Amino acid sequence: MTSQRKISLSAFLLSFFVLQGCSDSSQKMEEEKPLRPVRTMVIGSMEGANWREFPGTVDAAQKAELGFRVSGKLDSLNVNEGEVVKEGDVLAKLDDTDFQIQFKSRQADYQQAHDDFLRGKALIGKGVISQSDFSKLQAQDVAAQSAMETAQRNLDYTQLKAPFSGRIARRYVENYEEVSAMQPIYALQDISSLLVKVDIPESLMITAQEGTEPDVRALFSGIPGESFPLKLKEISSRADEATRLFNVTFSMPANPKYNILPGMSVTVRGRPPQSNMQDGVVFVPPHVVQEDGDGRYVWTVRHENDTTGVVSRQNVTTGEIQNNGIVIMSGLEVGDEVVTAGMSKMHDGLKVRLTTEGNQ
Repeated sequence: MTSQRKISLSAFLLSFFVLQGCSDSSQKMEEEKPLRPVRTMVIGSMEGANWREFPGTVDAAQKAELGFRVSGKLDSLNVNEGEVVKEGDVLAKLDDTDFQIQFKSRQADYQQAHDDFLRGKALIGKGVISQSDFSKLQAQDVAAQSAMETAQRNLDYTQLKAPFSGRIARRYVENYEEVSAMQPIYALQDISSLLVKVDIPESLMITAQEGTEPDVRALFSGIPGESFPLKLKEISSRADEATRLFNVTFSMPANPKYNILPGMSVTVRGRPPQSNMQDGVVFVPPHVVQEDGDGRYVWTVRHENDTTGVVSRQNVTTGEIQNNGIVIMSGLEVGDEVVTAGMSKMHDGLKVRLTTEGNQ
């Protein structure tokens, strides 16, 4: 083989392998290209339409910052954070030595004043003392009794008791510290039932109807696939001056399956009462419906697995827009899944990564 032919063959083989490598690399890059993320929802009837979501916070149905009503030195802290206590349990004590001494002194003063009063009562009947002197003895008796009862209460206040059953959420002090009256010692929360607080815009307050009970549920990111019914408790009638939002409070029964605690974040998902629903009527959010020269359409999804699917165009006929969304007259049925976000640059057969909003 001539030298020229060897060079030509080598160049050909080199070009082939380079092109083959580029082709394999391109194919690999194509396969590893991340899928376009989209959000979807499963179509329901009018019964499930018009849901709105807002961030909220869990709070205790009853809570209190507990402190002694007198000052003193801590003698014992009987419970720790997280412990469950019952109403009347002694949570902490102060050193009561000085209070015991004061009570005994006031008790002796009262006994002396009361004895003087009883003697004066016997003498005034015989005319031995004047009415003025007797009145002074009577006043001293009442004052001494009041001072003794105050000393007794102060002695009782050296014990900090739980005003209701609940869980110790926080302990603010260490034992043997000097504490002042009403200084917080413990934070106590009753979590046998919970509150969920959320702020809603004035646009919803305007359309809210008195005497109606909205369908509202709580969703937690750590508890996927479950929702918890909420009951309306109270609504603020005055908006926050900074945010112009109205605070709404719902009650939620405690669930023994989950450790839902005050301070946790929650998504409040609700809709207004639907007393005039038409069963079987399909609604979708208006932005889901798109339009081009061939008419109105939506993008539907066929699942490949739990996280991926293939989209396809579905022509639809629409009706009027209502509070629940836009009416779909034809083209969709209850149970169909449509794309609600990430719809740009869609085409038939496009494989996508799914994020499902849930049944609507």
